[in-house]
Amino acid sequence: MNNRLSHTLHYLLRKLTFVQGNDSGYSTHKTNSLTNKDKYRAFCKTREDIPIFSEPWWLDTVCVDGDWDVCLAEKSGIIQGAVPFYQTTLKGLKVIRMPLLTPYLGVQVFTPSQEQKITTELIQQIPKISYIQLLHHPSLSNWLPYYWAGYKQTTMYTYLLNINNIDTVYSSFRKNLKRNLKKASQELTCQSSNDLELFYRINKATFERQKMDIPYSYDFLKALDINLEKHNRRKIFITTDKDNTPLAAGYFVWDHQAAYYLAGGHSGNREAMSWTMWHAIQFFSNKVQVFDFEGSMVKNIAHFFSGFGATPTPYHHTFKGKNKIIDILKILKS
Repeated sequence: MNNRLSHTLHYLLRKLTFVQGNDSGYSTHKTNSLTNKDKYRAFCKTREDIPIFSEPWWLDTVCVDGDWDVCLAEKSGIIQGAVPFYQTTLKGLKVIRMPLLTPYLGVQVFTPSQEQKITTELIQQIPKISYIQLLHHPSLSNWLPYYWAGYKQTTMYTYLLNINNIDTVYSSFRKNLKRNLKKASQELTCQSSNDLELFYRINKATFERQKMDIPYSYDFLKALDINLEKHNRRKIFITTDKDNTPLAAGYFVWDHQAAYYLAGGHSGNREAMSWTMWHAIQFFSNKVQVFDFEGSMVKNIAHFFSGFGATPTPYHHTFKGKNKIIDILKILKS
């Protein structure tokens, strides 16, 4: 009898390890010896719809001053949704924030018909720490579960361009952009490059011209570049004049859904930047359907992007602090 009771208790404990019961039927806990990160890594290898910024190998690279983890919602052993997040410290406080060079990182729902329920389950798992900040991919349209969980929200905008038909794309350009591109075609040359040091110099000089510090080091960018090149997910374009003087540069990454303008800069020559962008758009038109300029809330940058016919597209910045003082300090820092 004692042996039977022992076996029964062992079986029940194993079941509780696999599924911690809740009303929805979704598992929100670790499975046996596998961590959520283990399961997420394996899961991502089977999918082509994971945004590049949520890929485990991307997070391994950019989460350098802390670590990343992931919340999972599962049903019958199948992952229905995920929220990868980056946890670090700020002024001695534990916080969840955006990693460098990572424009989007938030909830992913793989069963759209259950979006609200799955999102709610995932939010309940996010660690209860001093401050939480997530910038969600534009594909997330419903942030209500975050609102109900006490989060605040700011609507941000990116600029998306459908690049299926390159002739249609060009026809949507503003007239002044077309004129600038015609002039650039006679004076400038844009080429693919692997010269990361040159790119970084141009990129850094653009920040310095605006009296700003570049937020990432060359070593940080190099580590990311190595991993991106390993996965064949990056392209650098450099534009030069007739004297081979570098005038503009763009660093682009892509996944199966879109190409993204990750970083760039110019010497003050807007035509050179336009020429760089146009070359990137043409290159990626053979790879993906959408070009994401990654937007900007800065008026002149937004105007520049919209000149390519890109559509302003909202995405959600959700954030939550344990008290109003933390909220204010974080907003001021941003």
